[in-house]
Amino acid sequence: MTDPQLQLTLSRLFRNTEKAHQEARGGSGRDDPDWSIWYADQLAGPLEQQAGMKFDRSQLIFSLMNAELEHVARAPDSDWAEFYANEFIQHFAASDSAADDRLALYYMPSCPFCWNVLDVIKRLGLQVEMRDVTADRARRDELMEARGRPTVPVLRIYSPGGEERWMPESQDIVHYLQSTYG
Repeated sequence: MTDPQLQLTLSRLFRNTEKAHQEARGGSGRDDPDWSIWYADQLAGPLEQQAGMKFDRSQLIFSLMNAELEHVARAPDSDWAEFYANEFIQHFAASDSAADDRLALYYMPSCPFCWNVLDVIKRLGLQVEMRDVTADRARRDELMEARGRPTVPVLRIYSPGGEERWMPESQDIVHYLQSTYG
């Protein structure tokens, strides 16, 4: 499935889930304080069947909540379903060219979340360019420009066709590396 197709599939899944939530609960999907739990229960099967994205329930709840936080912080005026779809593609979509992708990790040596990612990289024997944002101001600036904040770790994936993905969140990076290269 190409990214535009996947984007459309995911956007449609999110919108359909919001509609079902409104019908079941009588209100906007994300106004319910427990919306992410309800959405996760509804989306788990369709995400795996239609988008090839498999989640544990808690991981999906966290991912939905994180997508909402990112939406509010980075693009509150954008369409939420399209934003979520893009976030899920950035974080969880399999690479079509994983063997040929170049990887770069933006990290800080003192960050315990980075240590988890570094351990997996070492265990899998992956070639990853290390970009210490505390030692190299230009790397920190790249991260700020792309993500709007300097939080680490962030995995940058360069595909042979010139596409780039920025993947934050240590657990998402670990999951991606293990499922793609493990």
